[in-house]
Amino acid sequence: MTYAQGWDAAQVGFGPGVRALVEEELLPDRGLVVRTGTYVVDPPFFGNGDIGRVAVCGAVNELAATGAEPRHVALGIVLEAGLPLELVQRLTASVRTAAAEAEVAVAAVDTQVVRAGEADRVFVTTTAFGVPGAGPSLELHSVRPGDRIVVTGPLGSHAAHLVSLRDGLGYEHHVPSDCAPLAGLMRTVRADVRHARTVVAGGLAEVLRQVAAGRGLTLRVEESALPVRHEARVALGARGLAPLDAACAGCLCLFVPPARTGRVLAALHAHPRGRLAAVVGEVTADPMGAVEFRSPGGRLRTRAVPAGPVPERLL
Repeated sequence: MTYAQGWDAAQVGFGPGVRALVEEELLPDRGLVVRTGTYVVDPPFFGNGDIGRVAVCGAVNELAATGAEPRHVALGIVLEAGLPLELVQRLTASVRTAAAEAEVAVAAVDTQVVRAGEADRVFVTTTAFGVPGAGPSLELHSVRPGDRIVVTGPLGSHAAHLVSLRDGLGYEHHVPSDCAPLAGLMRTVRADVRHARTVVAGGLAEVLRQVAAGRGLTLRVEESALPVRHEARVALGARGLAPLDAACAGCLCLFVPPARTGRVLAALHAHPRGRLAAVVGEVTADPMGAVEFRSPGGRLRTRAVPAGPVPERLL
């Protein structure tokens, strides 16, 4: 059985009445924080997830990184005509499961169908709605010299999983995607964090480049401290990609005052999504606005960081 034009959100598994939730439940006097992302994944259905999970987690994590509390998500889904109905049902079930994990409600869904060959099976746009969290906002200007750079999990696992699937490398069974909602994790450390970013397209290298350029400060990273699974490193290396440039789908980069770093690490390590969190560097007072890397042998170098995401469809 295949999916064709004429189905609505209820027919493909989301249930009736989803459009009313935002107006009924979001309180205007509490303010509103919104983040939107469009998600294309190659392949859109993979070992331990799919584009639906990526889209929900991605939008929720972008919102959580601002310090806000996610409440609802709304999705726009573009499907190719002829997509098997069982894949549509898998997608909708994945969206519901990811939303439940993230503790958000699916507030609205719109679906459109295009001709076969026009959408690489499925594209998803997700908007996450939330309310401001307690405490100061986690703006870029809050980053200070001396702050520690913390990553909440291994780098490049999501990209390595997809690369291995696409190229038939066989590592996807050993390095699953790290796609996960991180609002709960962020909630445990928010009070002790100055700034947070999701590690997505362009990887940690792109996050560091943006922060260094935006603050006009130099970031120094210890290469030996970077958490990377062996299988992920091998799979990415087969495509000539470095873990620093590879997308994650369940990792945050945090900027933490030195006096609070121990408390943040303890909280992260106690959370299922942060057990492999690590301090990987620090912010220096050098105004060059560069990113420096110290090799395991102690050699310091300025790495050429791409001025934007790498041209590789890893999400």
